[in-house]
Amino acid sequence: MAGVLVLDIADDIRLCLGEPTVTALTRRFGPEGRCLSCGGRFGVLPLSVRAYRDHVGIITLVAYHAGCAASALVDVGPAVLPRQQTWAAAVTGISLPVASRRRFRGRGAPGTRDQVMPVLFAHPSLEMTRTRPASWGEAVNADMEGYSQLGFAEPSARARTGPLRPVGQAWMQPSRGAVQLHVKVADRTWFAPITRRAAMLAVARGGILVGITCDRDPARLAAEARYLEDAFASGDVLLGWAPLLSGQDKRRKPGLSC
Repeated sequence: MAGVLVLDIADDIRLCLGEPTVTALTRRFGPEGRCLSCGGRFGVLPLSVRAYRDHVGIITLVAYHAGCAASALVDVGPAVLPRQQTWAAAVTGISLPVASRRRFRGRGAPGTRDQVMPVLFAHPSLEMTRTRPASWGEAVNADMEGYSQLGFAEPSARARTGPLRPVGQAWMQPSRGAVQLHVKVADRTWFAPITRRAAMLAVARGGILVGITCDRDPARLAAEARYLEDAFASGDVLLGWAPLLSGQDKRRKPGLSC
């Protein structure tokens, strides 16, 4: 996802969503995304952003090559929007405080302790994002709202409320001499290579964390501690828990291509 995108965004979109949301779009789209008109990779070519406003007030922003579609705010009603989405994912291990059932010095209160946990970071779409206008000139990230409703939570909120809720399922699968970690959340599936150490951690923990972000590069989250700390502090990552399926579970589970 490295690189700076040049976006053409129509004035009526800017006025409707507000500059903070418009500025964030340079992070929500990525060079590895693909134009939903021609199918070509974005790369470093200039892009234009179309805003599709549906009948329930959600605005879906879709990036195209500037030569393929002009930026405009379009009312689409119940029409079906493009569904192709290119995503990015990366796996690493991170140290997080986890709830402990041990009671300290007879005080009767459970505590927390740091534990290294495997995590798959996913940026769900590099060419499409959804916003919900809160007022004229102000909008919120509807994608992150949707993942919150599925059970994902900010790391700080998790520390206050206890263990993370299950949000999906995870499994490991050999691929071309390596091992891929797959995660399925609702109707979306992401995967990325997993190291032997992280795979052993996933087995030992019985599952993995899933980190959803719309504004950060998963590869950098997995590789740069300071970048990850800043993302957590800024609320740019939501975490959920995905139990690890056994081989027998995968054979029984419909819809898993393993």
